[in-house]
Amino acid sequence: MADVRPLKAVRYNGKSDLSDLVTQPYDKISPQLKEEYKSRDPNNLVNVLLPEEKEGKTKYKISGEVFHKWLDEGILKRDEESGFYPYRQTFEIFGEKHQRSGFIGLVKVEDYSKKIVFPHEKTLTGPKEDRMALLKEGRVHYGLIFLLYKDDGKAQRIIDAAMQKGTIVDFKDDFDVENQVWRLNDKEKIRELNAAMADKQLFIADGHHRYETSLNYAKENPNDLSAQYTMAMFVNINSPLVVLPTHRVVRGIENYSPADLSEKLKKYFDVSVVDGIDETIASTKSSDAITIGVFDGEKYLAAKLKDENAMKELCGDYSDAWRSLDVAVLHTLIIEKCLGITQDKVAKESAVSYHRNPKGAAKLVESGKANCAFFLKPTSPAQVCEVALNGEVMPQKSTDFYPKLLSGITMYSLD
Repeated sequence: MADVRPLKAVRYNGKSDLSDLVTQPYDKISPQLKEEYKSRDPNNLVNVLLPEEKEGKTKYKISGEVFHKWLDEGILKRDEESGFYPYRQTFEIFGEKHQRSGFIGLVKVEDYSKKIVFPHEKTLTGPKEDRMALLKEGRVHYGLIFLLYKDDGKAQRIIDAAMQKGTIVDFKDDFDVENQVWRLNDKEKIRELNAAMADKQLFIADGHHRYETSLNYAKENPNDLSAQYTMAMFVNINSPLVVLPTHRVVRGIENYSPADLSEKLKKYFDVSVVDGIDETIASTKSSDAITIGVFDGEKYLAAKLKDENAMKELCGDYSDAWRSLDVAVLHTLIIEKCLGITQDKVAKESAVSYHRNPKGAAKLVESGKANCAFFLKPTSPAQVCEVALNGEVMPQKSTDFYPKLLSGITMYSLD
C-alpha cells in the first residue's frame, strides 16, 4: 500500500558543526530563535526556511537562490547513491532517559481517501500557502514529516542492524538531544525494507501542513515523478515514544468567576479540590475515568467525568475512540458547554492558548492575564491511530511528539 523509497539526500558537507546549521521545524522557530540561528553560522538553514525579502525579490525567491548557491559552492552536497537514513534521537526528559529511532526516506503522497496515509489534525490555509510558495521556488523539501507505522518487526530489525555501524551524523541540539544518523545503501537491504513497508498504513504524527503542501504540489505537477514524493521519518508505533500533553489557558471571559465555573463543572464531573499543581497533574494520570485538571484562579481541582453518555449525547456522530479523548472531553464539555467558547474562537486562538509547561500556564492565571487553566494527560500514539483510522481529526494541539525532528539533517531536492 505505501510506496516508500530511498533517496539521494542533499546534506551539509561536514566541514562545519552541524549543530550550528540545522534547525527546529520552521513553525517552532520564534523570532528570537531565528536570530540566534542566524548568528551561529551564515549557512544556517533558517536562511532558506524563513528567508527575508531584499533587493526587490520575494523571500521565497531569495530562499531558492540561497539553496542553489550553497549547492554550487559545495556547502551542500548530494549523496551519490540512493539510500535510507536510520535516525536515532537520545534524550532525557522529566529525569528519564529515552531513545527514539526510525528511518528517513521518501514516500509517495496519496489522497487521504485512499486510506494509505491518515491525518489526525485539521490544517490551516495560511501555512500551506507559505510552504507552497517556498517549495515552488526552491523545489526542495527541507524538513521531515513524522509518520508512524505498525511494524511486525521486519522493518525495525533492518534499521537496528544498520545502526550497528558507524554514523554519518552525531551531534547534540539546542535541547541536549543527541541526534545520530546512519546511511543504509546496501541494495539488498533496501529491497528488504521496501518490501517490509509495502503493506503499511502511515499515520501523520507531525507535519500535516507540509504533507498537504506536498500533495497539492504533486497534483499541480502530475508528470513530474520526483514531485510525487516527499521526505519523511518513519517510526514504528510499537517503539518507545514520548508524547507530551499540551495544556490550555482560557482568557477574556466576561463576568468570569471561579465559583460559577466550579458549579457548571458539576453537571458533567465529580469535582474535588486538590493540593497544588503537582497533585492536579497526577490526578489526570492516576484515574481510570477521564480526569481534567483545573486551576480556576483560586484553587486547583480534579474534574472526573461522571458519565460517558454525556459525550455520546453531544457528539453522537463521532466514534467511541474520539469521544474518549481527554482533549475532546475538555473542549466539548468544559470549553464549549461550561465556558461558552465557540469552536470558531478556539480555531482563531482568540480565547484559548496552548502551553507545554503547566506551571507557566498557572502563572498566567495567577497574574490575572487569564481566567483559568486546564491540564491534560498526553494522548497516546495508539489513540492517534485509532481516531485517524476512523477518518476523524482531533481538536487543535492534541499531540506533541517529543523531541521534534530537526530540519536540514537530510534534504530532498526535486531537481
